[in-house]
Amino acid sequence: MDVRRLKYFIATAEERSISRAAERLYITQPPLTRHIQSLEEELGVLLFNRTSWGVELTQAGMALLKHAHNISAHIDLATEQVRRVAAGQAGRIDIGVFGSAMISVIPRLLRAFSSTHPDVKIVLHNMPKERQINALHQGRILALFDRYLPEFPNVRTERVCREAIWVALHRDNPLAGRQSVSLDDLRGEPMIDEQDPSVSIACRELFRRHDFELLVVQRAVDLVAAAIMVSGGFGSTLLPESVLDLKLPNVVFRPLAVDIDCAIDCHFAYRKDEESPLLAELLECVRAYSHRDGGHAG
Repeated sequence: MDVRRLKYFIATAEERSISRAAERLYITQPPLTRHIQSLEEELGVLLFNRTSWGVELTQAGMALLKHAHNISAHIDLATEQVRRVAAGQAGRIDIGVFGSAMISVIPRLLRAFSSTHPDVKIVLHNMPKERQINALHQGRILALFDRYLPEFPNVRTERVCREAIWVALHRDNPLAGRQSVSLDDLRGEPMIDEQDPSVSIACRELFRRHDFELLVVQRAVDLVAAAIMVSGGFGSTLLPESVLDLKLPNVVFRPLAVDIDCAIDCHFAYRKDEESPLLAELLECVRAYSHRDGGHAG
C-alpha cells in the first residue's frame, strides 16, 4: 500500500471533498481522484460514496481511516527517530571502560552527555585494555576510556583529563602521619603496582630524575584493586586523585610531593574512520570536559 495514497485518502476523508482535499495537498483534483481510485482498486473495496456536496466514507472507508491514522503516526514517529539518530540525538552507544577512571571521571562526563542527549542509550563494557582494543577494532564498541593506551595506526586518542598522583598507605604505616610523601620517603617501601603499570609510565621521568625504582611486592589488575590491597595491609601504592573517592577502611591518602609536572592521564579512544553522529556528539562532550579547568579532574 502506497504511503502517499494513504496521505491523500486521509485528507479526502477529513475534508469530505475532493476539491478541498486537493487544495490542502497542493495538487489538482484529477490526480487526487486517480490516486483514490487506484487505492480502491488495490483494496478491492469502495472507500467513498460520491454525493452532490462531496464525498462520504463507506463502512470500509471508516475502517481504513482508523488504521491510516495509526500508520501515518508511526511513519511520522519513525521519520523523526531516524532524523534524530542521524543527528546523533538518539540511538545506542557502546563504550569500553576499565579501572579507576570509572570512579568519578567517566561517570561525570557521561552524566553530562546524557543530560543533553536523553534519548541516547549508553551501554558500558567493562573489560581489560587488550579486549577493549580488540572490540574497538572489530566495531563492537564505538569508543573506550582508559589510562594508558598504546598507539595504533587506525585509532585516535584524546586526553580527557590529568590527575595528580597520590600515595595510598595503610593507616598503621609511619608515613601515614606525614602531610605529603616524597619518592625518597618511598625508597624501600613495599609497593603494589598494576599488571599494566600506567602509574609507572606516568612517573617514568620522575623516577629517572630521582634514581628511584619501585620495590614491587604485589601486582593488581587495576588501581582500584591495588587500593583494596593497601586496605588489607599488603603494601602501599601510587594512584590518581579520583581514587580518593573510594571510602576504604584502614587506607590513608597523601599527596605525592613532586618537583616536575607529573600526572596520570585518562584518554578517550576511537577509530579514525568512524563516521557515527553519536561519536561526534560524544567527542564534543569529551572535549568540553577536557577543556574545562585545563583538563584537571579533582
